[in-house]
Amino acid sequence: MNKYIRLAEKLRNREKVIGTTMTLLKSPIILEYMNREELDFILFDAEHGVFDTQNTVELLQICRLMGLPSFLRAQDCEYHLIAKAIDMGADGIMIPRTETLEQLRTALDALLFYPEGRKGSGGHGQFRYGEHYEDFKKTRFLMPQIESPKGIKILPEMLEEYGAYISAVMIGPYDLSIMAGTPRDINSPEVIAAIRKIFDISNAYGKSCGIFCDDAVLAQKYRNMGCNVLWTGSDKDFYMKGYNAEMDVLKRIQ
Repeated sequence: MNKYIRLAEKLRNREKVIGTTMTLLKSPIILEYMNREELDFILFDAEHGVFDTQNTVELLQICRLMGLPSFLRAQDCEYHLIAKAIDMGADGIMIPRTETLEQLRTALDALLFYPEGRKGSGGHGQFRYGEHYEDFKKTRFLMPQIESPKGIKILPEMLEEYGAYISAVMIGPYDLSIMAGTPRDINSPEVIAAIRKIFDISNAYGKSCGIFCDDAVLAQKYRNMGCNVLWTGSDKDFYMKGYNAEMDVLKRIQ
């Protein structure tokens, strides 16, 4: 079973899913080293990172050759930003700041072909080798991010209307903390209550849910709170952790 089918099954069954992020390092070699059996997906961050639909092309191709599901977090929910990423070989899209049904309609139009969407047919990476048109929608992934009280309020309506197409509901905890009135304090009572509410709504609809985790300690905390998608760390975080650990040892050498 390939990783695309396995990821789709894990998300449907609300099994544990592990993903991570590339934000700064546009290196095919580093990407190749990051690929592990337990890694379910890698996300290229075009919202806050250096990536866009042009400079990810080689990296998306490396993911395709490795059989590793790849997502792009779009700068915004615009047709051209989503459809172009899929044309270039992305397997899924994360939509930041999701607050309206219209955003989800736009995302679906760009992600899937008619009748579910209105995506145009083209792009060298649109289909995987041997993939048939009718199989396309089975392993293309949509992950809206809920990052505000407005998003939380409309989440049940989103899941009622578009739940069949949403792969997982995701949380951006830092943006959520700003919108909740406690900027960058992701442990404030307001933010924890908001996270719990998003998890609870998602679970009530039988939908996978997840959150960005700075590290494995936070991943365990959120897992205990009820999420199953552990979107954890980034290339920069992993680099700085190793760099700082080694420099601390060097500093102590007499």
